[in-house]
Amino acid sequence: MFSQRNRWALGLAFGIATVGWMGLIFYLSTLPRATPETEASRLLESNPFSWLGELRSYAAHAVLFGVLAALVQAALWGWRLGFRLRWMIIAAVFASLFGISDEYHQSFVIGWSATLADGLVDAIAAIFWVALLWLCATGIKNRRNGDPVIQMPTL
Repeated sequence: MFSQRNRWALGLAFGIATVGWMGLIFYLSTLPRATPETEASRLLESNPFSWLGELRSYAAHAVLFGVLAALVQAALWGWRLGFRLRWMIIAAVFASLFGISDEYHQSFVIGWSATLADGLVDAIAAIFWVALLWLCATGIKNRRNGDPVIQMPTL
């Protein structure tokens, strides 16, 4: 489907997107704590998100680190490493470790603190989104081949 040159470009593009997303997470961790005056706080307090209440922070963590894990997995797949369980695990572990490092970074930022709950949400979101992406990708691949839609992952 893709030539070797296009696969290299696809892997590079997802790799750059991953690094950019990591930069966004780092930048968001350096912003002052959300107050009614900050732009980030206004976005989360708007009508679509106001019903989340205290869960807004956890939802933000789940989205940020879920997308990070999916980007890492897509970058690995773009480098033609295959749809294997080990790459799923590596993507989830990488995103989880970056979540831990982000919490550590926040412990040095005025107004922020590192919490175990945030780190756990980061890891759970990474595992969930990597697994979901794998299910979607292998389901599409297996449909093309006429195989059962979902098969057990191989190492």
